[in-house]
Amino acid sequence: MSDFPIVMVGVTTPVTLYRGCHGREMSHLIDAMRSNYELGIAPHPAARRAIALFMAVSMFEDVDVVRRNAQRRPDRIGTHLATVELRPGLGICRADTASRGHWSIWGLPGQLAECVVDVIPIDL
Repeated sequence: MSDFPIVMVGVTTPVTLYRGCHGREMSHLIDAMRSNYELGIAPHPAARRAIALFMAVSMFEDVDVVRRNAQRRPDRIGTHLATVELRPGLGICRADTASRGHWSIWGLPGQLAECVVDVIPIDL
């Protein structure tokens, strides 16, 4: 049992968030929308508190948070910045599960990738 509440809600109005990725091609975007669970990557320590977090992807409200994280860990976070406009009607869910401005997102990787409206390189 989790030691903190996770309140998952469906996306009912458009929401703009940001995520790192490794390029502009659709294959890069789909890979960026895969959870650590799906990619076979060890869970983040926070995901050990609730396995649902292991099956989510992290997105952020603040573009600078993604940029700073990518500059520190381009191999893991990415070399590009994706602007993601989550839309209602796709079964996408989100939860406020970590630090302020961090969101855990659940959805099909292809549908999440279709929500990407812009991709720009990050100055590393």
